[in-house]
Amino acid sequence: MVDDSGYVVIISEKRLGRLESYIASLLRAPMSVSRPLDEMNSKLWLLMDGENSLASIIIEMDQLFTEKMAPVAERVIASVGNFVELGYARILDSNSHVDWDIGPSE
Repeated sequence: MVDDSGYVVIISEKRLGRLESYIASLLRAPMSVSRPLDEMNSKLWLLMDGENSLASIIIEMDQLFTEKMAPVAERVIASVGNFVELGYARILDSNSHVDWDIGPSE
């Protein structure tokens, strides 16, 4: 989801066990987590659409953010690694077909 400021907000459902789910319902806890991204990670997220290689993403991010993101390659790789670690992205080889919609899922 893209908010009013143009930044990406990743909304994911919480994975709760039966007991946790019961307690959460009693406490009326939210069943999803919102992760708003900053300007740079929002642009990175939109570039990670399966059409761009890592090299082209690094070049694009360097052109857009120049000194604000130096060293670009290391920061892009670290951010992609964080998305993968959180389960929000997967790294595919160049032969994989990608059918991915980064728009809101409702």
